[in-house]
Amino acid sequence: MKRKLRFLAGACLFTATALFSGCSSDDDFLMDPVDSGTSQTRAVTNPDGTLTITFDDFDPGMLAGPTSAGENLYSYQGYPQVTTIYDNTPEEYLFLSMFNTVGGSTEYSSGGIALSNWNIRSNQSGNTGDWWYSYLNQCSVYNTAVEAEGQNKEAGHSGSNFGVVYGYVDAYNQAWMAKPEFYFNVPRKLVGLWICNTSYTYGVITYGNQFGSTGVATPLKEMKGYFQVNLECYDANGGLIRTYKRLLADYRNGQQQVDPITTWDYWEINAEGVQSVKFNFEGSDSGAYGLNTPAYICIDDITIQ
Repeated sequence: MKRKLRFLAGACLFTATALFSGCSSDDDFLMDPVDSGTSQTRAVTNPDGTLTITFDDFDPGMLAGPTSAGENLYSYQGYPQVTTIYDNTPEEYLFLSMFNTVGGSTEYSSGGIALSNWNIRSNQSGNTGDWWYSYLNQCSVYNTAVEAEGQNKEAGHSGSNFGVVYGYVDAYNQAWMAKPEFYFNVPRKLVGLWICNTSYTYGVITYGNQFGSTGVATPLKEMKGYFQVNLECYDANGGLIRTYKRLLADYRNGQQQVDPITTWDYWEINAEGVQSVKFNFEGSDSGAYGLNTPAYICIDDITIQ
């Protein structure tokens, strides 16, 4: 049951304490060595007593790779698959996130949070067209505050590493995708976090692609559309505390224009009693197969109390 342990059963979210005490010895994935597909980050204790999860102190072998496409996030690409990230310092299981298991398969394509340090914002040697804003570069943050492009270029909000959230749920995709999520070991106050667009999302918002509702590459601005990320906070019983919404782009008539961010931006939350967090996305450019705007956001420096 190693990578198939789910913290969500139906509509019921169990507390982390109950889950860990109820696991059999086969659920010892939390104690597996690095090459088992788990990675460990460390939190920073701040002077005010809050903790910040930075994603920076973990084995580099667990980063998304070997290219910015993140081939090792999938079971069928021929690499040891990474499916789980967690934080054991200063408390056990302070932070935990696993790729969703849908239809018996645990894949990034089913929704999840990957660890990355890629920052590619233009076509690299040998690549042409829309390569840099396609799924082939899905693990790159679009952070223009860092001039150098590539891997391990200090492109996170602090340091090089960050999380790449992918996935959403709508009426079309529930059979093969679930909302990406992370958990705390006990209910916490979620103070806030830093967010930045991926290159994939930024590029498609700005330049469009052929998968949009027009059938040709059309920028979201020309379509008078919008794109939004939702952050859902849940308590220890799986009850929704509140949904926080953040526009990533808005060009609708009658609305204040919102251009996609190109550097890290702080998202203040201040929600009490949060056991878990889920992400979802919504937007105007959607069709029979769901969203056409890539459903990604980069996260870093999650501050909790």
